[in-house]
Parts: sequence; C-alpha cells; structure tokens
Amino acid sequence: MNVTAFYIAEELDLKRLKISYAGTLLQENPSELFYRVDEGAYFYVFDYGAVVFADMTDTDISKTLALLQAYCAHPLQEVLRDDFEIIHDPEAQLTFGFDSLIVPKLEVDVVKIAMLNVAHTVAMDFYSQRAHELLSEVRLFTSQMEVNGSIHISRKNMLRFIGRMLNSKNRIVENLFVFDGPEVAWEDELLDRIHRGLSRTFEIQTRFKEVEYTFKVIEDNLSVFRELYLHRESSKLEWIIIILICIEVFDLIISKIF
Repeated sequence: MNVTAFYIAEELDLKRLKISYAGTLLQENPSELFYRVDEGAYFYVFDYGAVVFADMTDTDISKTLALLQAYCAHPLQEVLRDDFEIIHDPEAQLTFGFDSLIVPKLEVDVVKIAMLNVAHTVAMDFYSQRAHELLSEVRLFTSQMEVNGSIHISRKNMLRFIGRMLNSKNRIVENLFVFDGPEVAWEDELLDRIHRGLSRTFEIQTRFKEVEYTFKVIEDNLSVFRELYLHRESSKLEWIIIILICIEVFDLIISKIF
C-alpha cells in the first residue's frame, strides 16, 4: 500500500471541507478527518495543513489536492511531499524501514497509524524549513554587525520579522498535540508498537527538539537586536534634547545681548 503525504498550507478549514467531500467518513474530530475513498483506499486530512493519501491513484490525488485549495489558509508556494509504503506479510514480523513498514496484518487502524505518522514527518519538514529560513534572516543581521559594527533595520521591518517568528512558533505550540499518541494506540499493543516504532524511525521528537532549539536561538538574537534598536532610539532622543537645550541657551544669550 502506497502512502503519500503533502503539506499544502498553514491551515485547513475542515468544517467546510466535511460538507463538500464525498468520501465515507470513518472518524472525525475538530483537528482531523479520516475517510475511506474506495475499497482499500483512504484519505486523511489535518487542520494544520497536512493531507495523506493511501492507495489512491495519481489522478484522484491531483483532483483532491485541487479541491482542497478552496479550504486553505496561507497556502504554500512550494508543496512538501513524503512517500511511504506499507507491506503486508502475514508470516513476517513487524519491521520498520526508512521508507517502508512491514506488518503481519493490515487493518484500517494500522493504515491510519501509519498515515498519521507520515503526516507528522511532513509537518516537521515544514516547521524545520521555516525555522531555518528565519535563522538565515538572522544571520544577515549578525553579519552586518560583524562587518559594519551596526545593524540597519527599520522599526517596521523588525516588528514584521518578530511577527513572523512568533507566528511560526505559536503554530508549532498550537499543534503540539499532533505528536501525542493516538487514542486507538493506547488500547492495542500492536498499534502502540507501530506508532512508537514509526515515531522513532522518523525521529519526530528529535526533529521537534531541533526546531525548538532553533527558535530559541532566533529569540535570543532578536532580544539583542531589540536592545540595540532601543539604544539607538534612546540616543536619538538624547541628541534631540541636547539640540533643543542648545537652541534655548543660544536664544537666551541673543536676547540678553540685544
């Protein structure tokens, strides 16, 4: 069974999608919808922007992705993709590979757990990419400081950059629940082993800590930039006050003389 995941937007409106999508809804909650599209074919969509297809044709995948554009908030210019394969072998033991999973039995819940973890990994790809983009922008400012001994950034641009960083960080915090174990895995030993094994294989927790550390570095740099900017603004005010005092003194001297 081929599993393909995409990260297409920073947010998806599942309420509106549920009304218009024609698949058989197997499970729903406010953050995700799980459909059976055809016999043995499934579609899994998450409100944080990830969509996963299992054993659907390329044509059906393309049609569904086109349909989803109407429900995207902040769609990505470059869609992220990850592919995975579930292999059913009744005589084999549970085996985890880098891009495949061998299972002794293939049930709907097994497919759902695999699709969920592939969605996690494509989401982490997006968050990691966003964190490194912001870190690259920070490096431009630190390079200015190293070469010129100063930083040239307007108040508006600094606030916009801080806003981008905080929005990205807040989205990760809002979606922390996606990395929790699904409820169905708590009640079944095989499903729990699959979930834990795939999470280790995809290094979800390790990658999340790396992204978290990157944002911490960015935040520390922004604190320095903010202090430098406030110091620069304070210096301007001091010079304005000095000039005004000089003008007042000069005016007083002129008035005394004449």
